[in-house]
Amino acid sequence: MTQNTSRDPYLDNAKAILIILVVVGHVIERIDRGSADGVYTWIYLFHMPAFVFVSGYFSRSFVGNPKQMASLISVLIAPYALFQIIFALENWLILGNSFELRLFVPGFALWYLLALLVWRLAIPLLRAVRHPVLISFAVSILSVLAGGVSQDLSAARILSFLPFFTLGLFTTPDHIDKFKRLTAPLWVRVGTGTLFAAAVVATYLAHDVLPRRWIYMYGQMDTFGLTEVEHVVVRVGVLVTASVMSLVFFSLVPRFSSPLTALGQRTLQIYLLHTIVLYPLRPLIGDWSGWTIGTVALAGVFGVALAVVLGTPAVARATRWLTDPLAFVALVRGTRESPARLKIRCRADDQTNHHEKKL
Repeated sequence: MTQNTSRDPYLDNAKAILIILVVVGHVIERIDRGSADGVYTWIYLFHMPAFVFVSGYFSRSFVGNPKQMASLISVLIAPYALFQIIFALENWLILGNSFELRLFVPGFALWYLLALLVWRLAIPLLRAVRHPVLISFAVSILSVLAGGVSQDLSAARILSFLPFFTLGLFTTPDHIDKFKRLTAPLWVRVGTGTLFAAAVVATYLAHDVLPRRWIYMYGQMDTFGLTEVEHVVVRVGVLVTASVMSLVFFSLVPRFSSPLTALGQRTLQIYLLHTIVLYPLRPLIGDWSGWTIGTVALAGVFGVALAVVLGTPAVARATRWLTDPLAFVALVRGTRESPARLKIRCRADDQTNHHEKKL
């Protein structure tokens, strides 16, 4: 496949690394082993804030016109509903539980589709207010007060991660270029790389005393027995840490085209498809007693391989009916595109800045 040389590979590379970390994190999430918990905590210090930032950056063209509103239905709402049904079927047919379809309780990892929907709908409001970044940070901090915001319909995470989406939304290509220049010197990248590595050690040593719910940024904080002031201090600390770690991550992202670049253009399909694979495996992973440092490492390798395989063009073609169900239905009914035109458009999607349909 010929790469579009006019397209900066930097953020596609970042998206590829981040989606790989998403998959690896979900693979090792339930492993009861210190090494797994330490790596998992390290991943969650920055990978979701950074991903939300990138989503905000690629949402800059959203103005809420009819075409863009329709894309929210086809790219976010329709896959959300379909995958909720798939989870219910897997829970029933594979895991042996009763069939229970709860459309308004996001299943495994699907909270991000709802969050992206709300964030994009909020863009006109964010553009209308003064100091939107400061307001977004204030919203995130205040969301932990009075017992915190409920996680129903992902409300807590939508508010908690809002600052990173807003930061991305108001970041310009010039800002990105300036950041790349500032972090280009070798001594800068060696320093940030050292900090990144030190964070791995720190999270491993502190994983027993660092509740995951803090870094998940759930709004409901009343289970920790902290005062309101302590809740605010914790949230501010998490936001500052996430911001610093995200900057460190972006400083280390490769600037040149590579296989990562193409993978980064298919993050939505990887994000959706990996949930189907891992959802029925999670109980088995959590119940297995044979986890060692070696097997945890193998689980991480499996996560990387799974992300890479799910991001291939062949998988994209074979699973388009899952990741873009409305387009597939329209195609079958003959109301949209012929198979030849669809093939051409799929190839073009990989080569153009078509981020309306990507995370």
